Amino acid sequence: MCILPTQKSLTSLTDSFSSVGSEAFVHATNFGKKPSLEPKFLIVGAGAAGIACAASLLLKGFKCVTIIEAENRIGGRIYTKSFSHNIVELGAQWCHGEKGNIVYQMAQGRNLMGSSSAIYTNFDCIRSDGELVPNDVVKKLKTLLAQIFAKRNNELPTFEGTLGEYLSKNFYKMLSDEEYKDVSYVVAKEFFENFLKIERSETSAGVDEISGRGFQSYATCDGDYLLHFEEGFLQFLRTLLRADELHNDLGVLEDKILFGIRVKEIIWDRKDYKVEVTCENTSAAFLVDHVIVTVPLGVLKKKAQQLFSPELPAAKLNAIDGLGFGSIMKLFFEFPKPFWNSHWSGFALLWRDEDMAEVRGSTRAWLEDIYGFYRVPNQPCVLVGWLVGSHISEVEQMADIDVIGGCLYLLRRFLPQWNIPNTVEFIKSTWDTNPNFCGSFSFRSLKTEELATSAAELAQPITVLADAPTYGMSSLVRGGLSVKPIVQFAGEATHDYYFGTVHGAVETGIREAKRLQGYYSVDI
Repeated sequence: MCILPTQKSLTSLTDSFSSVGSEAFVHATNFGKKPSLEPKFLIVGAGAAGIACAASLLLKGFKCVTIIEAENRIGGRIYTKSFSHNIVELGAQWCHGEKGNIVYQMAQGRNLMGSSSAIYTNFDCIRSDGELVPNDVVKKLKTLLAQIFAKRNNELPTFEGTLGEYLSKNFYKMLSDEEYKDVSYVVAKEFFENFLKIERSETSAGVDEISGRGFQSYATCDGDYLLHFEEGFLQFLRTLLRADELHNDLGVLEDKILFGIRVKEIIWDRKDYKVEVTCENTSAAFLVDHVIVTVPLGVLKKKAQQLFSPELPAAKLNAIDGLGFGSIMKLFFEFPKPFWNSHWSGFALLWRDEDMAEVRGSTRAWLEDIYGFYRVPNQPCVLVGWLVGSHISEVEQMADIDVIGGCLYLLRRFLPQWNIPNTVEFIKSTWDTNPNFCGSFSFRSLKTEELATSAAELAQPITVLADAPTYGMSSLVRGGLSVKPIVQFAGEATHDYYFGTVHGAVETGIREAKRLQGYYSVDI
């Protein structure tokens, strides 16, 4: 245990939830086959999109709203976990920007957020022989990268190739300019290779997988890009749920979430225009008017062919196939006390070619994919290591003692001047090997362009021509037929330009709630 004082930790939202038996739940919430004028909504997944959708529907007066969640917690890829003296984020880390960001707008004025920008902009760059790259050299190389990104708005929309090709072409071309003649080419190359790994953590995929044009389609929100929640990202979900206001952990969703339930099949061609949902670990079946699917794209990639009956339309399957979905991994280490000084933020790992060859030829080849170790806000004794690349699945399944041993080797190799003690606690993320996620977040690949697909195709609901709804309708306008959205899709991968973010996920959940509000002619 770290010997410094313990700080306040999050509430039981980080712990596992228990729930009533699913059969009893279905009966109690009237999800059986008894007719009712009140429309029934089933949301698959209690992540940011699912919660935003459910909360929006409840806010508009719909009552029969239920979420089924495969995990034993809310949050999805938001996973705030108690660790050491406070909390760590195993999943979503930051609120990316302020202007136009719905997460920031909802949290604004509540004193919930701080900035991590200083940590992730003021880190050291250290070579694998322990040499510290001078700050003036690092500053020049960062300026070079900033110049490339400053002109990308004009160049990437028409660039035919990967993001990696675009960045490499421009970096080495600009490096030959007169103003960079005093920068070692070898050090610049090491710096650039590390930057590509950092960029992978932002996009969940290697820059040679990402379409240049697709990367450009991502939109940023102005303002601080690295805002963290002081008591964890789940504090935002509490705001979304009105949990503090209603004095319970689940807020408006109290008694409306069934945990530990994984969907087996979604049957959407019934003659009564309803949807039947069966589950893997319960005999209960849900018969509802609308299903909103918010599972990660990675799950759809693995299970879409078996999950839906009949099979999804070809355009939908094309989108699931064409959109990219990748992984990143976090490794958290608690030390008995800080071995660093109060001004130190962390460091990026710059590998010399000869040292890299040595690691690649060993049983610890995965160490190459760790690009840096950084301090964690409000955690005086904790460092986080970020790992990207092809070894994630291997490291997720590796024994903790082997991961710790490898990372201590890295720390002691790159920081030989410091006496680095053994760790006292360790935790790692496992998004890639968890069947309820199958990765971290989406990106736009060359395959997205080759298949001519988009997030809009993934977001398109499955509809049927059915009797017009009577709920919420005046008797003067009842009757006739309408296009009924019976299976809908939400989640960050379905957002046209905020993919890979929590604010994108929240917006899509609200989007699908509005679609349903429009169908029932509820004033939005």
